[in-house]
Amino acid sequence: MKLSIDNVKTIVYRAYDKASRGEVPHECSCKELVDYVLDNTHLTYKYILVTALAAKATDETINPLCLQVKSELPGAYDARSICHGVIVRFDMEVLAKALGGSNEPFLNKPARFPELSTTNAVRKGRDQSILNKLCSDLPLVDTSEKAFEGLTYAMYKLLLIKAEKEKLTQFTISADGSATAQLMACINALLSENHEGEVLTLVVAGLFDQYLAQEADFQVEVHPVNQAGASSKEISDLDIYLAGKHYVANELKDKPFVDTDMIHAADKVMQTGKMHMNFIVGRHGGADPRIIAECVNSYLERGFVLNVVPIDVFAPTLLGVCRDVDCDRFAKYILNIAMQTKFKEVTIDYVLRVLKEHFDI
Repeated sequence: MKLSIDNVKTIVYRAYDKASRGEVPHECSCKELVDYVLDNTHLTYKYILVTALAAKATDETINPLCLQVKSELPGAYDARSICHGVIVRFDMEVLAKALGGSNEPFLNKPARFPELSTTNAVRKGRDQSILNKLCSDLPLVDTSEKAFEGLTYAMYKLLLIKAEKEKLTQFTISADGSATAQLMACINALLSENHEGEVLTLVVAGLFDQYLAQEADFQVEVHPVNQAGASSKEISDLDIYLAGKHYVANELKDKPFVDTDMIHAADKVMQTGKMHMNFIVGRHGGADPRIIAECVNSYLERGFVLNVVPIDVFAPTLLGVCRDVDCDRFAKYILNIAMQTKFKEVTIDYVLRVLKEHFDI
């Protein structure tokens, strides 16, 4: 069965418009299912649910349990095409990544089965419970009307998430002559905690955003830390693009590492034809200096520059060559990145606390 992407897109926007106007079916038959899945943290199942509701609302004959057209269940359709062609774009362009900001969610393992089944391989505990809930409740969404009501209610919940995210950046940090020193002091405070590498990632991303702010066309591509759902085009932990071309790769380590970590990162970059990368080490990271030197020299002999640099050297150096330093831009940027990339709530709370202490926001 083939669904029209344009028809699904029309249904998604119709549900969004109703939710935006406050026409929310709070008593819809699948409210409990939508609440359970969207209030949990498993990104792939969120995309699976919204895709199933959108598809069923468009064509009543599709089976919402199906993930692939090769499923032997009646009503099989290509859920991946609908998700990546409609839902992912809608999440990026309209919802400000409230659904999760995943580029290719159906490449993740839970979506690589022909259909949803309680026997699909999944981690025990909460993930299994979400799968069980989808398997038991989605078949009850047996009409397009029920599916559209569920989709509209899901849009309502996602709009609330979007609004909450926007509230976090509703502040203004006044500019003054000591902006560089102020920002450096804030960065020093932020780096005192690592939060599994998320703080280091935010700081480096924010620094590159400051450095490239005068460029007309740049992109700082931050990949999720220890999470599924990153782009298949990922080269390093933090990739920088200028005018659509890869500019610099940055591997980030805020924990102890060994030579194989450097080798893996460098080889991945070399495979793209790039002959330089930054290997930025956080305050909680490190390795034997002799191992680092041997690895750096080994790659230099092959014509590749592996720049292993501590964040306490990298940060003031890059900040020192910025044309302008904008504390307001930095604060809002790292908060938006943290939310869009679905960093942990404890990380976002920590960043907010430090920003409030330094900038009285």
